[in-house]
Amino acid sequence: MYSEKKNKFTSLVFLAVMLLLVFLVIFYQLGGGETSEQETAEQNVETAPETSPKEQKPANVQTFHETSLQKISPQNDDSHRKAAEMRENEETAGDATPESTPSEPQKEAEDIESTEIAGGVDVEVVKDKDSTADSEGFLHGKILPKKGIEEALLKVPGLQLKHAMEISNAIRYDVDLTQIKAGEDFKVKFDKDGNVEEFVYYPDIVTFHILKRDPNEKKLKYTAKNLPTERRFRIIEGKIDSSLNESLVKRDDVTRNIRAVTVGILECIVSFSTDARKGDEYRILVEDRYYKGEMVPGSKVLYASYRGKQAGFSEAFRYEDEDPKSAFNAHYTDKGKALIPSAMRLPLDTIRVTSPFGMRRHPITGRMVNHHGVDYGAPVGTPVYAVAPGRVIEVKQTPLGGKQVTIRHADNTETYYLHLSAFNVSVGTAVSARQRIASVGNTGRSTGPHLHLGIKDPKGNWLNPLKVKMIATPQLDNKRMPRFKKQMSEILKLLDNTAQYQEWMRKYEEGPQPGDFYQQYK
Repeated sequence: MYSEKKNKFTSLVFLAVMLLLVFLVIFYQLGGGETSEQETAEQNVETAPETSPKEQKPANVQTFHETSLQKISPQNDDSHRKAAEMRENEETAGDATPESTPSEPQKEAEDIESTEIAGGVDVEVVKDKDSTADSEGFLHGKILPKKGIEEALLKVPGLQLKHAMEISNAIRYDVDLTQIKAGEDFKVKFDKDGNVEEFVYYPDIVTFHILKRDPNEKKLKYTAKNLPTERRFRIIEGKIDSSLNESLVKRDDVTRNIRAVTVGILECIVSFSTDARKGDEYRILVEDRYYKGEMVPGSKVLYASYRGKQAGFSEAFRYEDEDPKSAFNAHYTDKGKALIPSAMRLPLDTIRVTSPFGMRRHPITGRMVNHHGVDYGAPVGTPVYAVAPGRVIEVKQTPLGGKQVTIRHADNTETYYLHLSAFNVSVGTAVSARQRIASVGNTGRSTGPHLHLGIKDPKGNWLNPLKVKMIATPQLDNKRMPRFKKQMSEILKLLDNTAQYQEWMRKYEEGPQPGDFYQQYK
């Protein structure tokens, strides 16, 4: 009896020991002895191995930001601070790298055109397509405040970085991306293979920029569609109370753009600081466009005049070439004199901005970079002009910038012209403003024929060419003067007719009028 109980007790103890050993083995496998895959991954993130020289970020990136912020003036401090914060907030982690690592000469060329912000291509966040497509299969989006078109596109469900880059590279040579505004609309449609089939950007109710995939070339091709609009004209006139700007601000019929254009052109022909007086008169002729009774944004100032006791009478007319992108489209005096005579000259006759100054996604690498200049799209062979008098200090070719000309000007400002196809000058050549120095090309690292223009101030800081006053010419030449005179005559006639119509409308609203009053404007 005792032996039987003892055997049972022994069996129970043996079973308990075995169970304990099993639990210990399980515990050891789960975490007691070896690190799990998840913990190993976490440890790898926390204690990442040292990167090789090729993987390290350029040593001058942080230095660039610090010195840039130190050199800014008080009035520009806020804008630079916001730009720095925007750069810091960008998600810059990624696992993609460029196809090749630049050699030392390439790095020098890269520094001329742009400075890398992040050490790699941003992570492609792949989103699942949702059911928000419209009846035609389009997904809709809007341009974001202070963001490029690529960042707005990446908010569309299912749209990846490769799609955004394909769209922006396909449209940049036909659409000035610097003119896109927050809140403007676009839509995109994918095909069954997940590729972009069609993209439409419509900044207003009558303008449509369309990309469609060509079934033969397998590429997105651009077309434009503009709905017909009705032109209407109106005169804005009044008297100066305190200043021209404040007088225009108070008016409900003056947009910010109309005010900026009017003040800008009249400041060139009227000395407001010395000659303006209370009671002086201004007059503006504006062209508006309407579609089905709705005004289309983008009213145009055709004429502006100022009459004062001390200032006398001055007027300005808008001139337009046949090409709406012509660099000569601007306001001139009745003698054809440009209203910014001391400004730099534009480097091309036709201005199509394909990539602006500042932070952007590089059109080839997809990296976030600080673009040191402005890219202007133009066919190969298009004449390139010096923007100001100076002396050529460099004529060379680099792997990334292609054929390049550098000019130093009298105030030690330097201008850089990249991706050229041919040179018209050599080192040491003295050049004048608007003298041809080269031809547009597609050399170096480039997605298509264009001119990169960079401007350095005497302290070595890169300037935004779009914020530097630039005009095509100080005086319209004999080739354009006949067209300008004809347009002036038409504007003066419009001014007279519009004034008569507005006076008729004023009387119409007063009440019944005698005679054949109502027959004048049926």
